[in-house]
Amino acid sequence: MKYSYILFDLDGTLIDSKDSVRRSFEYALEKMNYPDPEIFDVDQLLGPPILTSFQEIFGFSPEESVKAYDFYLEEYVEHGQMYGAQLYDGVEETVSKLVEAGCLIGVATTKNERNARKIIKSLPVDIEISRVFGAQSDGSRSDKDKIILDFLEIHGVMDLSEVLMVGDRFYDIQGAIAVGIDSVGVTYGCGSENELRVAGATHLIATIEELLEIVN
Repeated sequence: MKYSYILFDLDGTLIDSKDSVRRSFEYALEKMNYPDPEIFDVDQLLGPPILTSFQEIFGFSPEESVKAYDFYLEEYVEHGQMYGAQLYDGVEETVSKLVEAGCLIGVATTKNERNARKIIKSLPVDIEISRVFGAQSDGSRSDKDKIILDFLEIHGVMDLSEVLMVGDRFYDIQGAIAVGIDSVGVTYGCGSENELRVAGATHLIATIEELLEIVN
């Protein structure tokens, strides 16, 4: 095995959550009396921290973003939108094969860790809940590289050449580069092939099944 530790991003890599994320953002924007709460391009919202999106994409102040995020969570968590996401085709089988081959599988997401663990627990995928790492509820540890580093430290990973980060956005690839590990950009998610190439992905794949060839 070339890689013993495989870290996956969540949204756009393991699960298709576009509809649930779009509805949650629209709910928050409507609650915030945003002029045009209808979202046409949800791809830009999957990847960066949600607080960052409210500020950089919708122009909210830091204080307004916190309030909008609370509304987002009201729809996403309390109203159950987060359970509407589905695994992409081939994810369940590919993860199972990696586990059978002896790989340690984890998740590194900028999504709230508690919510990410609930989502993984609800899906038929062979990933231990304790290996799902994300942003903390107080907003800390929201950068991808810090999330990856905490995962590696807690699991006692010393040889970075054995670690692979799999994601669909610039943030996933740049996080991997910052830590010093290889990366795989998946082009079936929310990020374009060009975005992933420019970010510096070590590998590019069009289907999750192709990951098996890279790992082996």
